[in-house]
Amino acid sequence: MKAIVKGLDLSNAVLKVVKAVSAKTPNQILEGIKITCKGDNLILLATDMEIAIEKTIRAETFMEGEIVVQGRLFAEFTKKLENEDDIELTLCEDNRLKITYGQAEGYIQTMSSEDFPVLKKDINKNSFTLKQKEFKDIVNKTSFACSTDDSRPILKGCLLEVEGDVLTCVALDGFRLAIAKKNVRDVFGSIKAIVPSRALVEITRLIENEEDYITVIIQDNSLLVNIDNTIFMTRLLEGNYIDYKKIVPNKFETVFRANKNLLFNAIERASIVAKSIKNRIKFEIKENYLNVLSSSEIGNVNESVIINLEGKDLNILFNSKYLIDTLRVIDDEFINFHLTSPISPCVIKPYGEEDQDYLYLILPLRSE
Repeated sequence: MKAIVKGLDLSNAVLKVVKAVSAKTPNQILEGIKITCKGDNLILLATDMEIAIEKTIRAETFMEGEIVVQGRLFAEFTKKLENEDDIELTLCEDNRLKITYGQAEGYIQTMSSEDFPVLKKDINKNSFTLKQKEFKDIVNKTSFACSTDDSRPILKGCLLEVEGDVLTCVALDGFRLAIAKKNVRDVFGSIKAIVPSRALVEITRLIENEEDYITVIIQDNSLLVNIDNTIFMTRLLEGNYIDYKKIVPNKFETVFRANKNLLFNAIERASIVAKSIKNRIKFEIKENYLNVLSSSEIGNVNESVIINLEGKDLNILFNSKYLIDTLRVIDDEFINFHLTSPISPCVIKPYGEEDQDYLYLILPLRSE
């Protein structure tokens, strides 16, 4: 194998695929990046058997071939070569990869590619298309609410479901629920899949031109996308997702509208002194004011936020982290809180009731 590539192209490609390199595994080959030299392309592939990333870049090929290099070592080395114009990669007879740059050269030990997993890319059964910025937005608005608890692996993923031309993304962890919707086009087949939140977040990190479109392909137990010559593939989570539609109440006793930024800032300040009491803060909803309170041995905060209230006064306790996580991803100037009692779920919706692009549900804390 022998090829010449641009230093910046190689560095950028390696930094993309190394995210799929396995950190801890008894299978050493999964700690590697497979390098394939074929035609006018250099193809880099890494996988930890849950996600796989393949990046193709242009190359001047003198001899085709493929090998596997230690992934994180190769990424660290090539990062230091991004300012080099041309880099020559040559497989030596002793199975070392010779890296020539300028007047210098380096060597990295390689592994055989025979045991490296094969990436199955010929899937095209079910798919939908949307703008990359819309995909990024729907993931950002939901993925934070996924569980991190290994005891409930199904909740570590987001449910993707397409009905008509609307994509719904759902995440929940047992204490909160996030739902976001986007219009899609070119829908083929039936779309309902549970995708690991880690995979969805990694896809958003590959997005560079947000105005371009992305096609999401789902077949059997896999999801695949192709973004700017980067193929990303992940295994889907298997099992039955919770029927989220039955969780959301539709009748409320207390509804108030608030300026999102003013409320967010008040909650953040209250959360500082609430850290020692498990992030417990209190909402006192009365007339046209919402008092945000927290009190602990290190201090106390009491802030008033002007609201527009419809319905009954109410006092309710929350985990401030859940509120902060939710409000951080909402772009609207005003939002509506819907409540019923101190022990009933709180539902956050857009101010305009005709606009239902997102919905969040947060369970309150019980008083001690």
